[in-house]
Amino acid sequence: MNDIEDDLTEDEIKILEVLGRLHISQHKNINEGTIRKKLPQQYHANLKKTIKSLNSKGILRTYRKENYCLNAKGKKIAEELSKKLRDNIYSGLHILLKL
Repeated sequence: MNDIEDDLTEDEIKILEVLGRLHISQHKNINEGTIRKKLPQQYHANLKKTIKSLNSKGILRTYRKENYCLNAKGKKIAEELSKKLRDNIYSGLHILLKL
């Protein structure tokens, strides 16, 4: 899994974090507009190019025109990246809950 994550660009990682946070899978697809809404503004410029790149790597697949879903490998990567992000953001929260 880490070999694939090492090959991903910052934009691809951000998109996969969003897809992991939204629990996108093979049977649950997402529209490009929704991805754009959930991403920070700085990632909007290269969104189409990044989606094509993820598609060519076999992580993301086209469901319909401008609708995408993750395959099994992509879902695992997206969930893992989303979990890492969640752990980084809320790392200090468990201390507050114990008090």
